[in-house]
Amino acid sequence: MTHKGGCLFSGNGCDEMTENEQPGISVLIPSFNHAKYLRETIDSVFAQTFKDVECVVVDGGSTDGTIDILKEYPQVRWISEKETDANKVLEAFRKAFALSRGRYIIQCCVSDGFTSRRWFELCHDRLEQDAEISLVWGLPQYMTEDGDLGKVTNPEFLVKPPPQKKDFLAFWFATFYGFHEGNYCVRREIFDECFPRRNEPCLFQASPQIAFLYEFNTRGYLPYFLPVAANFGRAHANQRVLSLWEPLDKEIRLYKQMIKEYQEDLLSGRKRHDFRNGAAQVIGAVPRSDLGRLRRAVWGHYLKYKIAKRLIETQERL
Repeated sequence: MTHKGGCLFSGNGCDEMTENEQPGISVLIPSFNHAKYLRETIDSVFAQTFKDVECVVVDGGSTDGTIDILKEYPQVRWISEKETDANKVLEAFRKAFALSRGRYIIQCCVSDGFTSRRWFELCHDRLEQDAEISLVWGLPQYMTEDGDLGKVTNPEFLVKPPPQKKDFLAFWFATFYGFHEGNYCVRREIFDECFPRRNEPCLFQASPQIAFLYEFNTRGYLPYFLPVAANFGRAHANQRVLSLWEPLDKEIRLYKQMIKEYQEDLLSGRKRHDFRNGAAQVIGAVPRSDLGRLRRAVWGHYLKYKIAKRLIETQERL
């Protein structure tokens, strides 16, 4: 059985969505039998200072009270139906995207949420102000199953941000750094272009997020970092990632190998890398005359990354 409900939340209550309405941000939340965390996740969306937002939940036919909770939120747009695809997470995100209308897209796991109440506002304002960038990202923070906040990932970025926009490419080559679900906001058209589609061949079945990262960076889209602890990722029993540890490990190794191959093709002159703005227009390329500088930048980031990693490991042992 398929359940449907919800409408657009515009900051002034619950209104019927008209054909021409487009909220600023859509938050896409896949859900299945995690009613325990659902309220906190939804509440963290509507606690944002930015109110031109819609929350879209695609539930996989939960039987744990999830539907009753969703009915408590008339401002949430949602459906509940069993998945039919082999890749259930990809199906859920694509269904949620199809239901959404926002100019900008944020993904959020059902047990996660948002730490900074200004996160949506900061993302929206930056994307509106800078037509070159396609994605804004911040830092994730760990949360225990009981709701206690833990460490922020890469807190050093709060003091010294990583390279921005075009300069991020060398940093990505050196570190394989990836944005996490929940801690980035991306233009709608770019998400649609780079995120895998349902029932199409994809090398990354365990994590469509990895496919998105690779496509976003190799297609030349530009990210922009904001020094904010943006979201929390909750560790809990029955996490999907725990059952996919082995295939995820293989896909991460494949992802790194593909980045190395792309990097070598570019630095050897066999491949051209174009940079694109938020409208997918080419705004420049890595010229052959700049390949030596790019190689040195990659090596410099690699050394800093290895040194920082060893320092963190040493501190954790003390």
